Amino acid sequence: MNFDFPLEIIRTERSKSASIEIEDDTVKVTVPQNLSDQRIEELVKNRTVWIRQKLKIQTETIRPKDKEYVNGESFTYLGRNYRLKCTSGDAGEVKLKNGYLTVPLGRGVSGSDFEGSVRQSLKQWYQSRALEKLKEKTKRYASILGVSPQSVDVKEYKSRWGSCSSSGDVTYNWRIIISPHHIVDYIVVHELCHLLEHNHGPKYWKHVQRVIPNYKECREWLKVNGDGLQI
Repeated sequence: MNFDFPLEIIRTERSKSASIEIEDDTVKVTVPQNLSDQRIEELVKNRTVWIRQKLKIQTETIRPKDKEYVNGESFTYLGRNYRLKCTSGDAGEVKLKNGYLTVPLGRGVSGSDFEGSVRQSLKQWYQSRALEKLKEKTKRYASILGVSPQSVDVKEYKSRWGSCSSSGDVTYNWRIIISPHHIVDYIVVHELCHLLEHNHGPKYWKHVQRVIPNYKECREWLKVNGDGLQI
């Protein structure tokens, strides 16, 4: 079989139907023991578009890794990576400049206090930028959708990316600002569409698709990468 991606065929007597899954950048096809090679090739060809989408998402996956908060460490903001630069002297605001996230720390910050101080400074910066960017995006997409949210805020949720109350109060998980622009846009549209349909029925998803045609890819990206959106 001539495909331009790694393919592993698994024949088993326990399987009565064929299934395809992506694991570690390899396409694994599980099929009944007596299924012909021709039929397997047809199955893979018919799912090629889906396979390529899945492989693309995996190559963009953000791998969760515990941060050490040391100079040169990589932090992601709106899908782009920046190097951490900690400076000692007068404390001040975190700044994003010339490819660096610069965290000024007060004199005498060291040892066990150092990591906590850096993390807290970064968290405050991310939350502040998240609120700013999400308000901008909410205003833009609210105009496109013809809705009027009552308020916009950010919080830290454990297992959700946003919420929209029946009264029109929209709240986002600030960590979404770590992801690329198009993912943030999807979350904004996702919440605003609840002002049109306060459910996840077919009408609701039609509203989402009208503004974000590839919303399914965005949703899949979050399933794969969500745990990695950490600082």
